[in-house]
Amino acid sequence: MKAAIIETSGVILETYHRLGKSVNFEGGESGNNSAPGGTIEHNDATQAHSMTNTRRDRIYRTDALVVGRSDLGETDRILTLYSPSRGKFRAVAKGIRRPQSKLGPHLELFHQSRLMLSKGRELDIVTSAETIDAHWALRTDLDAFGFSSYIVELLNQLTEDRQENPQVYDLLIRSLHLLAEGVNGFAVVRHYELVLMSLLGFRPQLVNCVRCGDEIVAGENAFSFNLGGLLCPLCRSCDISAPVLSINAQKYIRVLDRSGLSAAVQLRPDPVTAQEIERTLSGYARHYAERESRSLGVMKSIREWSPEYGAH
Repeated sequence: MKAAIIETSGVILETYHRLGKSVNFEGGESGNNSAPGGTIEHNDATQAHSMTNTRRDRIYRTDALVVGRSDLGETDRILTLYSPSRGKFRAVAKGIRRPQSKLGPHLELFHQSRLMLSKGRELDIVTSAETIDAHWALRTDLDAFGFSSYIVELLNQLTEDRQENPQVYDLLIRSLHLLAEGVNGFAVVRHYELVLMSLLGFRPQLVNCVRCGDEIVAGENAFSFNLGGLLCPLCRSCDISAPVLSINAQKYIRVLDRSGLSAAVQLRPDPVTAQEIERTLSGYARHYAERESRSLGVMKSIREWSPEYGAH
């Protein structure tokens, strides 16, 4: 009887070994389908693979423009970035303020860079960066720097975090590129203001009266920030705060709206008309931003340095 048991056990052992399992006569089998009371062996390779996938899911790449920054601790910096796929968001660049930092040269203000980031609990972390366009000329031209500062400030004021808008990203990149190339800064910024407001859903009505709907004709029309467009002479009284625009200012804004920047740069508004156009379009943007622009103060100082502002 004992021999029969030994022989039977041998068959069982052989069968289980073929199946890749081992027998534990004291409590069951171990392996892929362990019986209650048996020994369970964890698959370390599966766990390691799962952890690798988790890390990979936390890493992502994106192009982005640096539109703001603030120091954090002694060596780190919090960056405000604008990306075509993620909109505006903040991320930490660790050790960026150290002299030997590899990230520092690629993450200056106005830099367009290709980034690798790791998702964090509150803020993502920049792990690598490669410059696409540094826009260095913006730092050597006082006018261009003032205009660029205003452009990114307006973007920060009018956009919400993590709202994807590739068209806004393209507008931002094109505008900074044109400023770096020395294109008429007044025209570039006015175009940026008008198109940005349109892309964000606040395009002003410039063809018909925003109140009665009649077609706007040359005359003493007013621009209403509250109603979002031009008011004909008969409807001006509905918004007494709306400034009346000169014929030349109306012409410039409508050309900018209909024909774009290429047509606007051909126009040469005199300094008084240029200031009127600026007050209208920047005022309209500030109306929705609900705050004043610090960069406009810088631009006013630039105007004192550049008497031909708006006319070159």
